Amino acid sequence: MTNKLDALRQLRAAMMDFAASAADSKAAKYPSLFKPWKLNTLYLENDRRQYCGKLYKCRQSHTSQPGWEPDLSPALWTVIDPEHDGTLQDPIPASRGMEYIYGLYYLDSEDGGIYLCSRVGEADGSTVILQFLPHELIGQYFVAAES
Repeated sequence: MTNKLDALRQLRAAMMDFAASAADSKAAKYPSLFKPWKLNTLYLENDRRQYCGKLYKCRQSHTSQPGWEPDLSPALWTVIDPEHDGTLQDPIPASRGMEYIYGLYYLDSEDGGIYLCSRVGEADGSTVILQFLPHELIGQYFVAAES
């Protein structure tokens, strides 16, 4: 019995080490390893918390309060995407409040369309955080992909 308990403790410690040190794109594959977001909690910049099945990263230190949930407050939180190429064949799932990268493709969860993040004057690789989904910003931040 002691050996099983020790093995479970070691596994838990390894999982916590992974959660603390994994790169964002790797960590996002396992949001359940992270503590859930809670009200009335002090969060520091770069803290990561799970919320509604997704992993979010704190953009600026704050104490949480009603209405500041990660999916509602892009100034405070950004969703972390699991690894996707951002190509037409492997678009990144879009979420409200996420950091978008110009020059990459995104899959819109509401209409199922694929969109290229593109804006006149913005270089590929630069980023923007948007509270809206791609289909809501066609012509401003996104172009519908040609199939």
